[in-house]
Amino acid sequence: MRKTALLVSCGTYDDTRLHPLPSSIPDCARFADLLERPNLGGFEVEVVSNAALVTVQRKLHDTLSRAATDDLVLIYLSSHGLKDMFGRFYLALPETDLSALPATALSGRYLREQINDTSARRLVIILDSCFSGAFGRELVAKTVSVSDGTPDELTGGTGHAVLAASSPIQYALEDGSGSAPTSVFTRAICDGIATGAADIDADGWISLSDLFEYSSKEVSERYPLQTPQMSCFGLDRDLKLLRAPSAPSTYSEFDVDIEEASKSIHPELRIAASTILGRITHSQNRDRAASALRKLRKMRDDYHPTVQEAIEYQIAHAPKTPRRKVPIQSASDKRVHSSRWVEVDTEQLSRAAQTAAHFVDKSRDYEVLNVVHFTKQGDQLTVWATDRYRVDYWDIKASTYGEDFTTSISGSDAYSLKAFPKKTHTRIEAGEEFAEFECGEKLLSMHSTQFEKVVNYRTLVKDTFSAQLHVARAPFLDALEKSISATKTRNGAVVFDLKRAGADILEICFTDDDTVMDSVPVEFTGDRIRLAFNPNFAVSALASFASKSIKFSITHPGKPVLITADDEPEHRHILMPVRLAR
Repeated sequence: MRKTALLVSCGTYDDTRLHPLPSSIPDCARFADLLERPNLGGFEVEVVSNAALVTVQRKLHDTLSRAATDDLVLIYLSSHGLKDMFGRFYLALPETDLSALPATALSGRYLREQINDTSARRLVIILDSCFSGAFGRELVAKTVSVSDGTPDELTGGTGHAVLAASSPIQYALEDGSGSAPTSVFTRAICDGIATGAADIDADGWISLSDLFEYSSKEVSERYPLQTPQMSCFGLDRDLKLLRAPSAPSTYSEFDVDIEEASKSIHPELRIAASTILGRITHSQNRDRAASALRKLRKMRDDYHPTVQEAIEYQIAHAPKTPRRKVPIQSASDKRVHSSRWVEVDTEQLSRAAQTAAHFVDKSRDYEVLNVVHFTKQGDQLTVWATDRYRVDYWDIKASTYGEDFTTSISGSDAYSLKAFPKKTHTRIEAGEEFAEFECGEKLLSMHSTQFEKVVNYRTLVKDTFSAQLHVARAPFLDALEKSISATKTRNGAVVFDLKRAGADILEICFTDDDTVMDSVPVEFTGDRIRLAFNPNFAVSALASFASKSIKFSITHPGKPVLITADDEPEHRHILMPVRLAR
């Protein structure tokens, strides 16, 4: 059995009466990436963007005619949906002329003919267009008997289904409120897959009904004027489309009192649990914050309206995960041709850029602090960012390179590097106004800045250290997070104390309350020390690593601390301590 997917999108049109759809191609690329991932969809994906009518028709014909009986085929179409004076459905393409739809647009009739002629007995069509609900009304089910007298609908989860973004009389909406427009329907589908929230029954699979139920609810709640629809033909049971993402590892379960309160028969205690979980969603520990948000989503079907309202409030006010905002282009759109370039591992670059972007200065007071810096010296690319109180550095080995360069892009744009596939190399070229990141046939072109003078924060850390300590990262981060949650003091600095305990134990307390909140075992060399940090800065520094153990290197309790990881040699984090005494 093969899993194949054909994704067709169109965003620009020759007929000026059809306005552009800037979200169509980026949304299609995001959906294709999710379908292609081996751990999610595992589909063989082909993407067709802004193609001519004859090209789209040929691709549809080839995909469906080559499909075997037991194949799973997914067809995704994103463009303007049009209806003529007789109510017939068409999909707009670049050369579509509104005055001659039958000759210039992809007709619903052609789609139905190809679908009805295919041998594939498991076929899902996703239409993200206006009036898309009109398409499924005239679809004829394909019936194939595996033996005489056995109708297809009795042989298992086989048949055809159409997921439509809107009803036959509704428009499909595009959300332009953010920096990059996006389709309401496709975004709901992709978000549900990427987060695993579309796995409604929590069985580890995102099925056809799961995907429709989730996307329909998400779209209808936010945009009541759009009602997604699903039509099924010859299906007697659900189709498993994708595996749900495995739940991210967390450092520990939530405290027993939170668990008990969330299951209490008293509404007041469930409201209190939702309030505490809502507070945790704002944690700098991104894994723990995500766990709290997942917990809130599981609680959202509470029977009590007041509790349900409190939970929905906490979910609505939880921080949103930064998403890719720079549109993907093809290599033919390249406009930077510079001798300043470097080629590095894509996975390392993507992780470095996304992690460093968390540490840019959000105040926007100093432009040099609002960006992620990319600096090549010799055969090494350094990716880093700072808000003056913490600096995150990544050193990536360059496979090939041209002249040295330095360029900087905004922190929000840096998240877009997650769009590239893994296990390939990315070529970076720095021009005067743009930096281009090219990976295979994909290209991201980002506005960039070049500064005449940038502080070298590495010089803040000396080569010799008075003390070094090794600690298991996850238990340490968990203990710190619990200590911050438990203390009534919100303004005091957190103190890591090695002096008071006789054994190799690091105690956690706060400057305005000397009570030991928690402790973790450590290995240390050198002087016994007492360090103080901004609590949120300490948590975000620890959460930026993915390693099992980390090392603190200290020259002096009042000087910047260098944090490194044994199995992440390319990652360095400089954290500024809080002065305990003058």
